Amino acid sequence: MSKESRQTIIKAAKRIFADSGYDGLSMRRLEQESGIGLSSIYHFFADKDVLLKAIFDETNTELGVLRAKLPQRKTASAMLKDRIKFQFDNIESVVFVLKYFLHNRHDFEHLNRGFVPPKAYLHIEEVITAGIKEGVFPIAEQDIAKEAKVVTHAINGFLLEYYPDTPKGRELTEVTNSLYDFILRALTSKKEVPV
Repeated sequence: MSKESRQTIIKAAKRIFADSGYDGLSMRRLEQESGIGLSSIYHFFADKDVLLKAIFDETNTELGVLRAKLPQRKTASAMLKDRIKFQFDNIESVVFVLKYFLHNRHDFEHLNRGFVPPKAYLHIEEVITAGIKEGVFPIAEQDIAKEAKVVTHAINGFLLEYYPDTPKGRELTEVTNSLYDFILRALTSKKEVPV
């Protein structure tokens, strides 16, 4: 069994799961869509859950490596735009991670503000921290994680809405710019004190 066969299985399973969720992925469907026989699939992965966990782990690592390669920007606003575009550029992988997480929430640590996939909002924490240092985001340091989670959920909501019909060209530019403008306004505005 080759590494190429394993990658073919992973690629097909990621696409099916991102599109159809847990119930939409069966080993028979995977066999049909990957062109790899069931015995070969089971050689690599004991069952669907083992397969999905392997893809989740590998995808998180891949996304981290790709994010680390994003250009170093001088402003938080430029960083934010890069991160939004990055999410759309890697929409299938991000949607896979989100759907895996949603299906397996019980396996993740429950935080006081809800469930969040590990490392899912660290790239936005970097943006907010940079904006605080620049003096453009009036956010208290103790609120960085909370704000990063909200921004991350806003971006991911768009990804889930659009996938698998990912916007391209002008539509992608318009969606990215709209989301960027909205989030930037939210991050740069003074927070109202509750009454």
